[in-house]
Amino acid sequence: MTDVAVGGGHDVLVAAVDWGGTWIRAAAVSGGRIVRKDRRAKPPGLAEQYATVADLVLRTTAQLAQAPAAVGVGLAGVVQEGIVGTALNLGFTDGTDVAAALRPHLPLPVHLLNDAQATALGVAARWPHGTTAVLTMGTGIGGAVIRDGSLDPGLGGAGDFGHVVIDVDGPRCPCGGTGCLERLVSGRGLADAANALAGDGSSPVLAARAGSGRVLHAGDLQDAAGSGDQRAADVLDRAALALSAGLRTIVATHDPHRIVLAGAALAPDTWFGRAVRTHWDRTRPRWARTELHHVPEDEDAALRGAASYALDKLAAGRPGS
Repeated sequence: MTDVAVGGGHDVLVAAVDWGGTWIRAAAVSGGRIVRKDRRAKPPGLAEQYATVADLVLRTTAQLAQAPAAVGVGLAGVVQEGIVGTALNLGFTDGTDVAAALRPHLPLPVHLLNDAQATALGVAARWPHGTTAVLTMGTGIGGAVIRDGSLDPGLGGAGDFGHVVIDVDGPRCPCGGTGCLERLVSGRGLADAANALAGDGSSPVLAARAGSGRVLHAGDLQDAAGSGDQRAADVLDRAALALSAGLRTIVATHDPHRIVLAGAALAPDTWFGRAVRTHWDRTRPRWARTELHHVPEDEDAALRGAASYALDKLAAGRPGS
């Protein structure tokens, strides 16, 4: 267990959970600051995962000056009005009332949201006013729309920018559509492209790296493009164009004050990050006043965001799912 500086005074204490496919992390949060945090590897079974979530929450909030008022839980799956539709990495395959399943283990109000939404709330906290659209790029593409510091979830899936349609004739997506942004550009997609270029020998740089027996990832594709490998550069450039088209859609639908790009691959000093900004500058709507920002990796953003979500629900008088 890790302790960090305690937040001030009489701020409401809430617990936060980041329930991912590899780790389950929990924290006690007061005044927007993490008071204590802990993590455990995600066990395989759902029953064990429920018990782990509850135990981590109780451990991180034990022996503090006040008891937590609620729990915010960000999890890697589709969450609509408190019901988890699918979360294959966790073991959910149909509509599940996770808060109800947690209730025997955890006697606190529980408020659920998607993990990308939780991360977005955490990173957007530095811009408390106006409309902020956050696009996260990791294994997949996610995001959220934040208005004056609060999540605008729609029925739960608003801001899931990975499923903006970029190419109606594009590859089939597990969501049921075709040509979704996530199928054209994501950490998983770029890694697949790197391994394909290595496999057919069209990228000597990537073929040499794969020859050592290592499975390639998106960073290898960026390294190859940076070294002058034209095939890698072409793949990344097409992906950057697709992402800039997604940014246009965000502007057209939300006209936000800012779009925040979250993820190491989107940093302005990377090959891909520069290409995204080049295409954005060329293709952005002429009337758009939206600013483009980047935030570095922040593993605690999802915890802070989940806590913020729980606080918003408490302020609105929502007793919990």
